[in-house]
Amino acid sequence: MAQFQPYRTAQQLKADVRINANEWPEPNRAARYLTPDVVEGVLLNRYPGRGDELREILAARWRTQPDRLILGNGSNELLLQVFLVFGGHGRKTLLFHPTYSMHGRLTQLAGGSVVEEMIGLPYEVTRERALGALDRIRPEIVVFTSPNNPTGNTIDDAVILAAAERHPETLVLVDEAYSDFAGTSLVSRMDEFPNLIVSKTFSKVLAAAGLRVGSLIVHPELMGYFTAAALPYNVSTLTLAVAARVAKDDAAIAHRLELAAKERARVLAALRRVQDIEVFPSVTNFILFRLRDGKPADIHAKLLEQGVLIRDISVWPGCEGCLRASLGIPEENDRFIAALDTVFAAAAGRR
Repeated sequence: MAQFQPYRTAQQLKADVRINANEWPEPNRAARYLTPDVVEGVLLNRYPGRGDELREILAARWRTQPDRLILGNGSNELLLQVFLVFGGHGRKTLLFHPTYSMHGRLTQLAGGSVVEEMIGLPYEVTRERALGALDRIRPEIVVFTSPNNPTGNTIDDAVILAAAERHPETLVLVDEAYSDFAGTSLVSRMDEFPNLIVSKTFSKVLAAAGLRVGSLIVHPELMGYFTAAALPYNVSTLTLAVAARVAKDDAAIAHRLELAAKERARVLAALRRVQDIEVFPSVTNFILFRLRDGKPADIHAKLLEQGVLIRDISVWPGCEGCLRASLGIPEENDRFIAALDTVFAAAAGRR
């Protein structure tokens, strides 16, 4: 633990446009959901219930059964629970890099070891590559993030299902934090593969990163292991009440998906006009790009001088030379595009 570095964010940096954390950019105020009637029904003197109303809403949205859902204080708490239950000392987790850094961190915090299969960029996890790694490593857990962070593209469902079928002794964790943007999900196939677990979050299309709600969808054969290890009362009564109203706001979700698609196309087009960068296609609310020349830290700093904060991920495995930008509201994306023109025009002028 003395060698372990803390997870760092750029929350302390000041910027007019903050498009570094893959949050939904439009304000989603608690007052929209915390009406007097809702607040009146929240009893703070009692321990929280199971969140049955929220389970019903989410089960209907994801076309599964309420008793297959595990709710948590953010998806990271539930991901840690996966690694605590199925990982640990002497057990391996297989990751396909570059991917979400917390999977590796949580594996190690649970006492397990990480095996990294470097896919690189462009990020294409093929059936042959995935099965070859599984056959060779024989991990207790394998993680597929689809759509993947930070690359923004999906992994073919057939690849993940082939892994689950060939290795029924391996827990196959599918992180679907960004699946709403892509319109894909493996929840409907879980009856066929008891070793398949899907994680979801309120932090992206549901625009509730500050609420801290996540969910695991688990096959009944595995549910007992999780309920035995779960912390009691881990989601507050107030959070459950607000989350239920956030989850059934279909009009807001449809609006966000439409806006994300429109703004993603616009920002992608602007990035592709910059000759000094290579842009990777995305189906999410963020875009990955790699510098053909120059240092990511320098570009990051120059954009920040223009009031725009993005994410420098050049230290992530497989992401050398890369930066990642979330989608903002249209006005914020205008600022980002203008800042790109300024920064890269100045860089070209110095050569």
